[in-house]
Amino acid sequence: MAGYKILSEAEIASELAKLKDWTYKSPNIEASYDFKTFRDAISFIVQIAIEAEVMNHHPEFHNSYNKVSFSFCTHDAGHKVTDLDIQTAAKISALARRFQSMTS
Repeated sequence: MAGYKILSEAEIASELAKLKDWTYKSPNIEASYDFKTFRDAISFIVQIAIEAEVMNHHPEFHNSYNKVSFSFCTHDAGHKVTDLDIQTAAKISALARRFQSMTS
């Protein structure tokens, strides 16, 4: 993978300040989301998978019933946080808000 920028800790903090559901726990950025049902969580994961394929940047996630958590960085960048990670996090946040509003 090419075409990314490794971010400094100050840049990571600045970007994550815009994404309130994300935190930085070196070397990864992390977030967790709760959904109404298992089906909602899996549907959310499928949408994330589609976005990840389009971006060719694939986040690590964990699913437990209605909970989906993410913890990732860019492995190809030496396990550093890059602008692609922030872009992916922003897409995940937007999709999570959409899914959560549809199932409330």
